[in-house]
Amino acid sequence: MTVKELFQSLYFKDIIEPMKKKYPDALLPISRYKEDYDIILNTVFSGEGGTITFHPDGNSDAYMCEGDRYFNIVGMEVVLPDNGAVTAAEAAAEILWCSAPFGRYGEIDWALFEEHEADKYALQAKRLDIKIALPYCRDKKIRRELKQQMMSTSEDLCLSAEADDWFVFGEGKLWGRRQKRSKRKRKYRMKKRRDELFRQSELHKELDLLEAKIGSVSERLKQLVLSSSSIETIYYESKTYGKSGRIDYIADLLLNPLYNSKKYLNPAKKQECICVLYATPEHPCTTAEQNRIIEILGKYFGSTPWQLFTRQCKGLDNEVELDITDITQ
Repeated sequence: MTVKELFQSLYFKDIIEPMKKKYPDALLPISRYKEDYDIILNTVFSGEGGTITFHPDGNSDAYMCEGDRYFNIVGMEVVLPDNGAVTAAEAAAEILWCSAPFGRYGEIDWALFEEHEADKYALQAKRLDIKIALPYCRDKKIRRELKQQMMSTSEDLCLSAEADDWFVFGEGKLWGRRQKRSKRKRKYRMKKRRDELFRQSELHKELDLLEAKIGSVSERLKQLVLSSSSIETIYYESKTYGKSGRIDYIADLLLNPLYNSKKYLNPAKKQECICVLYATPEHPCTTAEQNRIIEILGKYFGSTPWQLFTRQCKGLDNEVELDITDITQ
């Protein structure tokens, strides 16, 4: 049978249980797998196909579909072992696990956004990282490369293979050498500063991305982002194929306990969430749909503060996408 026929014979909950058992700490959000499950059920085969074989010892060729697209994956033949060592649900779980990160293209094509602040912090962190290592370098050629990188205005580190090998592993080789207490303290302070610069760079990139999504950001929200301890963004995209309401599909992803969509919400910590609902100009959200999503988000967040923005974009056809950014202090 084909991959599509295999998935048609199973409910999603039957597939997700063996996946959670085998990969408890490495799963994408469960809602993402639900979206990919529905894509497989509704995709018409238009590729070259292939074969996915599951062997009696439990190993398989499911990794072969990594990097492939669903228009080809759905038509691949699935061969299960005769001894029953691998069930249909386990085979489907392995295929979904391997294909989900690659099987579809992103729908929203983000415009390039400014990263001047992020670049500034990343550049300072790179220079400080070199400054920590430079005193221990005895190779003149590598020292020359490192000094050139100190003068560079790019946040990216461009080194030869030899210099890169020394820079990445050299510190570890020198760590065992005895140093005076004053040098150890200085090195510790420089590393802490470097780590903080890298953190500020990432936070400014998150702020830039948020501004690209919602436009001008208030000073209060800006300070909230820059002082946060963690920022997580989760994407929910309806995959109805005209068979159900697109907002109802999002409601199921958010409120169904099976998908554990509240994993990033922590009432014990100070949080604020920014939600952006996207639809196409040809199929904008109606007033009824906006009221419905406000009702759903109210149930989802409970006492956690949140804001909702609606935006238009291309690439979603008649579907919608909801992006939720969880900002935790």
